[in-house]
Amino acid sequence: MPAPLPLIQKELSEMLGPMTPGRGQSVAVAVSGGADSLALALMLGPWCRDHGVGLTALTVDHGLRKAAADEARQVGRWLKQHDIPHVILTWRGEKPDSNIQDQARLARYRLMGEWCRAQGVGKLFLAHHQDDQAETFLIRLFRGSGVDGLAAMQAMTDFPLPLLDAEGDKLMLCRPLLSVAKDRLKATLRHMDQPWIEDPSNENESYTRVRVRRLLNDSDIEGLNAERLARTAGRMARVRSLLQGLTDELAAKAVTCFPQGHCVVRLAPLLAAHEEIALRLLARLTRRVSGGAYGPRLGRLEALYVKLKAGTFAGQTLGGCRILPERRDGIIVCREAAAITDSRHVAPQSTLLWDGRFVIKNGPCAGTVKRLDLAAWQAACRDRPALKKIRLLKAVRDSLPCVLADGGGVLLPDFIPGFEETGFCARLRSLEPDNGL
Repeated sequence: MPAPLPLIQKELSEMLGPMTPGRGQSVAVAVSGGADSLALALMLGPWCRDHGVGLTALTVDHGLRKAAADEARQVGRWLKQHDIPHVILTWRGEKPDSNIQDQARLARYRLMGEWCRAQGVGKLFLAHHQDDQAETFLIRLFRGSGVDGLAAMQAMTDFPLPLLDAEGDKLMLCRPLLSVAKDRLKATLRHMDQPWIEDPSNENESYTRVRVRRLLNDSDIEGLNAERLARTAGRMARVRSLLQGLTDELAAKAVTCFPQGHCVVRLAPLLAAHEEIALRLLARLTRRVSGGAYGPRLGRLEALYVKLKAGTFAGQTLGGCRILPERRDGIIVCREAAAITDSRHVAPQSTLLWDGRFVIKNGPCAGTVKRLDLAAWQAACRDRPALKKIRLLKAVRDSLPCVLADGGGVLLPDFIPGFEETGFCARLRSLEPDNGL
């Protein structure tokens, strides 16, 4: 078998495709120090310099191994030799005793996402490659995933955790190497005479991914290899795209969304659609309205759909939402007020993401942003009696944010009549459908 060839800059340019940064933009690349991420960073470095793009490498020190801090500093020394700026982000606080890999992954995304948002970076490059794609496909197959799961990782997708993006300033994840075998990335570093770091957890068979990796590497079953499985994942991605398009069409016919964060769904078009598309739309809406990273379990969605189809639906909670019958042959999906726990002190003119749903900014005074409970509503009505005449479903009203001003008084969002000038700006965070890590 011929030795794997190193990547060349022309190949990287072609792989970037629609994720290619524009001149004058700033981007980041995640670098653990392993062969794949280090190869991507060292390839992106000269490409970015040649195209007038700012590049910063981000390394997360999870604090899970004694050697991690030294390894992060070593990555910085290597990158400095190639004139690539480097930032170390540290995961502080107590570490989990179980589900460590998943929790570390979430912490890694959160730290990098917050850094990118603070620095105005719009694209974060990740070095997931063909072998990673194949492993992800198999893991999800073993777990019984449907089309969305088997589509595995996408080359370009919205950042999967809540960030402040209500006005379109999104952070995108970019994975240009999904068609590249890991052996080629190692060959690229050998060609540069560049060492890399081997993470000992990659040999720990207590992790599912490590066992799946060995299954792929040691298998003599025809077709059970990374290239074939990655191609299958690509085909699943095409099917996923089709289903998302059909869900978009149904949403345009059946759904009306409101700035207060709730949606009204007309049942006639929903129930006339194919069941798979209807379920997808319900999952999308509950995730959007709740502000959560994931939708509810399929079994609970199917149970809701059966009730809607049978005409026996009388209301329920689901995935952090309240779903209520709407008198004109429809349902209302709003946030479950009892599930809202976000309460924080804010400074004047500050910006924050509240309850994973509302980007709150430009508040005129310091105070505590929290849920608009009955006491806060009554206090606001005492100051502004006209509020009592506003026609707003109580379940929706109870899920809205308010600010308890340090100097006294209750402020409401500027989409509430009477608060257009004196309230605070609250806009729903934009959220792409069916996004995931």
